[in-house]
Amino acid sequence: MKNMKPKLSLNFKHINWKIPILVVIVCFNLIFIIVWVVNGSFFSIYGRDYLAYWSAGKIADQKGYSKIYDLNNLRSVQTQELESLGVLSKTDESSTLVIPVPYFSFFVLPFQILSKIDLVNGYWLWTILNLIILIGYLVFFLRRMLPESGTIVNGLKLLIPILISYPVIHNLIFGQVNVLLLVCAGEFIRNAVRKKSILSGLWLGGLLVKPQLLILIIPIILIMRNWKVLMGFVASSGIILVTSLILSGSAGIKALINLWTRYSVGIATNSPEVMINWRMVGVNLNNLLNTSLGWVIIGLGMVLTILALYFLIKQNPPLGSPSWVITMLGVFSATLAITWHAHQHMAMVLIPFLVYASLHKLLPEKILFSWAIVTPVVWIGMAIGGASFTGLAVAFSGFALNLVILFSTMQFTNNCYLEQY
Repeated sequence: MKNMKPKLSLNFKHINWKIPILVVIVCFNLIFIIVWVVNGSFFSIYGRDYLAYWSAGKIADQKGYSKIYDLNNLRSVQTQELESLGVLSKTDESSTLVIPVPYFSFFVLPFQILSKIDLVNGYWLWTILNLIILIGYLVFFLRRMLPESGTIVNGLKLLIPILISYPVIHNLIFGQVNVLLLVCAGEFIRNAVRKKSILSGLWLGGLLVKPQLLILIIPIILIMRNWKVLMGFVASSGIILVTSLILSGSAGIKALINLWTRYSVGIATNSPEVMINWRMVGVNLNNLLNTSLGWVIIGLGMVLTILALYFLIKQNPPLGSPSWVITMLGVFSATLAITWHAHQHMAMVLIPFLVYASLHKLLPEKILFSWAIVTPVVWIGMAIGGASFTGLAVAFSGFALNLVILFSTMQFTNNCYLEQY
C-alpha cells in the first residue's frame, strides 16, 4: 500500500487572531507617530489640547487665574506660539480660532508649572509623565483587583490592548488629561470594593475635571442611597471648588460658567461631528441630509438610553459588589452616550471597570478586546483606503461601542436577577 501524503489543511479555529491584529495596530501607530514627529507638525492638529492647557498656565502665571477663561487672552498666546513654531502664518485664517480651557482652575495648577518650560518640550514631558502614571496605575490596579484564582501574568496581558486602544492613543497625542479620569475611576471602584465608601466618594470628586461625566452618576448614587459615597464626593468637590474660587475669584467662576454656556451651543473647536454621543449622530444627520431630523434622533436616543439605564439600576446592587461594578460601567457608558460633550479620549474612564469585569469574568472576554481594537481597526482601514469620512466612521465606532457595553451590562444584571428567582 502506497504511503499517502498528509493533506495540508489550515484549521482557522485554532489560530489566535488577536496577536496579528494587535501587532498591526501597534505597527501602524508607531509609523503614524514617527511620521508625525519627523514632519515636525506639532500642534497643527495633534497636541492642541496641551497647547490650550499650557497657554492657560502661562496666562495664570502672568495675569492671574481669573484671566484663563478669556478667549482673547488664550487666542493671543496660542497664535503667538503657533507662529513661532511655523505652524501658522500671520495671515492664516485658522489663527482666529482658539482652544478654550473649560476646567476649574484647580486643575490648571500643574500647567502653571509646565508653562515655564517651552511648549514642545513641555508637551513631551507631559506625555511621558502620563504614560508612566497610566502604566504604573494599571499594574497597581490589576494587582489589587486580581481574584484569588487569577494570575498576575493573565492580568498583565490586558495591558497591551488597553495601551493601544483609541481613547488612550487619542489622549496621549492630543496631550489630554484623561489619565486623571482613569485613576479616579479606578480608586472609586477599588475603595468601594474594600467597603471604604467615603474614600470611594472622595476619588469620584476628581471627575470634576470633566463635570459632564457626573450628570448621571450623582443622581444614581442618591437613588441607591450610597450616602457615605456622596459625603466623600461632597468633601472632595468642596475642596476643588473652594480652591478654584480662591484662585480665580468670583469673576473667574462667572467666566467659566459663561464658557460652559458657549460650549453647550457649540464653538469652532468643539468638533461635535466627531464625538461619541447622540449629539454626534444628530449633527451628522443634519449635515448629511440638510435637515433638522437629527435633533429628533438626539432626543429619542437620549430618552431610550435613560430608559435602558432605569432597567439597569432598578436591582440596586450592594455597594462594591461585582453587580455594582458592572452597573457603574453601564452608567458611565450611558453617560458618554448622552452627555453633550464627549470625545473618544474621555472613554478612558471606562477602562478600570472593563479591567475589573475581565479579571472577574463578569462580561464576555471579547468585550474589552473589542472595545480596544475595533476603533483602531476602523481608523486604519479608512486611512489605508483614503476615505474622506474617516472621522465620521471612527466616531460612529466609538459611539456604537458605548451602546454595546451598556447593553452587555444590562444582560449581566438581568441574568443575575433571573438566577435569584
